[in-house]
Amino acid sequence: MDNSSQRMQFLQYHSVKLNYPEDVRRMRAVLAGAGYMACEIDLERLWDEFSQANNLRGKWRDLPEDDIVLLRILLTGFGVIDQWFPDDHDAPHDCYPSHWPSL
Repeated sequence: MDNSSQRMQFLQYHSVKLNYPEDVRRMRAVLAGAGYMACEIDLERLWDEFSQANNLRGKWRDLPEDDIVLLRILLTGFGVIDQWFPDDHDAPHDCYPSHWPSL
């Protein structure tokens, strides 16, 4: 294929704009405090999946006030730890998306 007559086109990647930047910053800070790092877009997607599993309308769920609870949810979502209370369906814990690791 001869491309000599075709004009050169410049391609530029534009990063995704986050829908919930404040929440993502807090999630990153909580993970960093525990010695973990994750990409912003992965955090937003993970929390969106968690929100979908816990809300029939698929609405973004507010982050828990307690950083320990938030950290456990994030680490579960990334497959670092198992879901807590795995056998006790009456325990006061959140619903996890069925495709998350170790669930």
